[in-house]
Amino acid sequence: METKTCPSCGTDVPSVASTCKSCFHDFNAVVEKKTNPLIIMLGFLVAMAVVGAAAFAHLYYYNAQENIVVDAETQSIVVTRVTASKTTSDRIPFSDVVKVEHVMGGETAMFEVIAVTNTGERVLVQQSDKPIRGHAEHIASIIDKPFEEISLIKTFGD
Repeated sequence: METKTCPSCGTDVPSVASTCKSCFHDFNAVVEKKTNPLIIMLGFLVAMAVVGAAAFAHLYYYNAQENIVVDAETQSIVVTRVTASKTTSDRIPFSDVVKVEHVMGGETAMFEVIAVTNTGERVLVQQSDKPIRGHAEHIASIIDKPFEEISLIKTFGD
């Protein structure tokens, strides 16, 4: 006669038995596996590490500081952007600027100040997540160029 070993008490019981004769273990019962709490904690720590790395990368590669100077002496707008990896500087002569735009819903930020040059180039002067219309109007008045408000935000009717 064939036997099997009870997983609860270790007693040999006939292979056709549905319960153990010693401890009454039910061989037909489905046992749910419990998740190890260490695996859950490890998964949580991995998720936190990924979020932390993404935040660090964002701070490292994107603008850490932006400086805009409308210089009357040199008759130019000087835009300097400093990040952890590089420093860039753009000088736009007043004579090259055709108009100044305040763009809502721009490519890089919710609000942008753009200087449009006589060659059609659109130079990003400032970007922000808050409205900067007043700053755009101020730059346009200092360099004596037209100001234009542009909305790229889609509404329900569009």
